Amino acid sequence: MPIDSPLSNSLNDWLEYIDSINSKSISLGLDRVKKVKEICNLNPDFPVIIVAGTNGKGSSCKFLESILYYAGFKVGCYTSPHLFNFNERISINKKSISDDLIVDSIKSIDSRRDNELLTYFEITTLSAMDIMIKANVDIAILEVGLGGRHDAVNVFEPEISLITSISLDHQDYLGNTVEEIGYEKAGVLRKNKDAIINFDAPPISVLEYAKKISANVSIIDTNYKLNCKHKTFDYIGEEESIVDLPYPKIHGLHQLRNITGVLRCIELLRVNLEIKKEAIIDGLLGVNLRGRAEIMSQNPFIVVDVAHNPEAALSLYNVISKSRNKGKLRAVFSILKDKSIKDVIRLFVDIVDEWHISKINSARAMPTIEIINAIKSYRSDALIYSSDNLHGAYMNAYEKTSLNDNIVVFGSFYTVSECLIK
Repeated sequence: MPIDSPLSNSLNDWLEYIDSINSKSISLGLDRVKKVKEICNLNPDFPVIIVAGTNGKGSSCKFLESILYYAGFKVGCYTSPHLFNFNERISINKKSISDDLIVDSIKSIDSRRDNELLTYFEITTLSAMDIMIKANVDIAILEVGLGGRHDAVNVFEPEISLITSISLDHQDYLGNTVEEIGYEKAGVLRKNKDAIINFDAPPISVLEYAKKISANVSIIDTNYKLNCKHKTFDYIGEEESIVDLPYPKIHGLHQLRNITGVLRCIELLRVNLEIKKEAIIDGLLGVNLRGRAEIMSQNPFIVVDVAHNPEAALSLYNVISKSRNKGKLRAVFSILKDKSIKDVIRLFVDIVDEWHISKINSARAMPTIEIINAIKSYRSDALIYSSDNLHGAYMNAYEKTSLNDNIVVFGSFYTVSECLIK
């Protein structure tokens, strides 16, 4: 049963309330959202960029936001989930929106939703756009929450759609094959609009859908690419090249792939918008994204990452292999029950010396015993320590760690957040 709408102006109270409206945390289909969008007259007159994909969405959004901000545009950006507080999800000019503005927007949408049972994500998506319209932004960047075709973000019409990657994740909702998942993500593409496919060997379902609707397709390493050098890299596009760009502060070769797609987007935008090379340089260097291969210390080596699917786990494994110290590796780990835990931990079981685990503080958490069983299914002699909470698990690992040792924290946004929050 939904709880009554709050009498207070507390953002947490309002988030709890909208989470209770629809008993399903995910409710596919756009009819309800479209209806409320029109009731609230949420029809932006500025260009919208939609970013979809299995991994790399959040990083790509933040690189785009940063470059456009340094180019002098007023930029709205909507991403999910958050690490520490909800306000991280909605930003204008790289600054998170205040509690009061978010509450006012949620109240407005709730009062006009005409009893439609919108989900938490659907209401907050509409709220994000409402805030951006009222702020008179020049351009908006919207990250898809799940899939694409039926995601709430997809009620808005993009000028450019960027798909960062496609791999197995959320199979309960999107399908059991890359082809099925690709078809769902291709739903963000639009007729005669630019569609950036920023990964190798795109599924046939994506290419066929793009052809069917006559999208203007760009594919990495076919229409655009990166040329990596020792201290800088070059972007090689169809119409222009941008040379001697600095490497970002965010670690991992996968981030260079994300940047390649972002720069293709910038190349397309430069047809109508003035975006100087200096803004691109400042934008690349101006991104510090928490929880994405974030190296917090070198002695000991501590890296935290929200990796929760096989593709992301591989990227994290590569970062560790390149940057770790010679000492022991301790993993602080937990994961949600709908994730393929064996595929996520597979690469780590032979390099981790100790596992420090706890259950995530969420109804969606995988029970501790299932995490233990998954680890021991690979190594029956694995050394596993269980704690009452993830922050305790992290502190237990940290207290045992010498300067030449290593700690990796991964498995979920929740895992990183609960370990680091004080």
